[in-house]
Amino acid sequence: MSLSTFVERPDVKAYLRENVPKPWFEAHAEIKAPPLTTSYGWTGTAFDYAMRFSLQKLNPSAKARRWLAEESAALVVASRHETARTKKRVLGIVETAKDCVRSYLKSKRDAKPGRELIRAAVDLAQLDLVYRIGLLDRQPINDAMVEDIGNMLALVRPEEFRAKRTCVLNPTFGAASELVGGADGDLVLDGTLIDIKVNKNLEMGRDIFNQLVGYYCLSCIGGIDGCRGKITCVAVYFARFGILHLTTD
Repeated sequence: MSLSTFVERPDVKAYLRENVPKPWFEAHAEIKAPPLTTSYGWTGTAFDYAMRFSLQKLNPSAKARRWLAEESAALVVASRHETARTKKRVLGIVETAKDCVRSYLKSKRDAKPGRELIRAAVDLAQLDLVYRIGLLDRQPINDAMVEDIGNMLALVRPEEFRAKRTCVLNPTFGAASELVGGADGDLVLDGTLIDIKVNKNLEMGRDIFNQLVGYYCLSCIGGIDGCRGKITCVAVYFARFGILHLTTD
C-alpha cells in the first residue's frame, strides 16, 4: 500500500481531520506557467527530475539516491519478455541522462537545466512507469512539454532552495518507508520537508496536507536516510506559480 493510498483510507482521513487541523491557506495569484500539454502526470514526474538536477546544481553536497528510472531499467533488463533491442534502448536512456547531468553539474555556469537535460528528464519520467505500474511505452517527446517544464524551472528562485546545512533529494524514511510501499518525499532542506506540486490551481487541499503529515510521521518513525536531522517544518512548492508556502511549524 502506498502512502497516498493509506492517507486516503476513510478511517485515516477521519482521524486526521479530527486530530490534525489543517492550517489556513488562502492565496491569490495568477498562474505564471500554465500547462502547455494535457499529460499532467508525465509532465509532473519529468519536472521532478529536472528540479532535482537544478537542486543538485544549487547544492553540490546534496544527498541523492538512485533514480527510480534506474530501478525500472534493471527490471526491463531482467525481463524475459523484452527484446535485446528494447533493453539496449532503455539502458541508453539512463546513460544519456547521466551524461547530461554530469555535464550540467560540472558546468561553471550558474544556469538552470536546458532543453537537452529537460528532454532527458522526460525520458526518465517515461521509464518510471515500468517500476510504478509495469508499463514500458515510450512516446515521442513533445516540444510543448519541454517548454512547459522550462517555464516552471524559470520561476524557481535559487535563494529559496539553497541549503545552509542539509539538502536531501527524494528522501526516504528508513524502515518506515517500507511500511507504505517504499515511500519517498520530494525534498528535505534544512529540516523543512518540501512537497513539489505542478497543479494548475493554487490550493492546498486536505489531501495534500494529509500527505505531508504522512511523510512527517514516517520521519518520526524511521528518521531521514542520509540525514541526522529531523523535520521541523513542512511546506509546499507550487511550481506553476513559483510560490513556496510554509504550512506549519
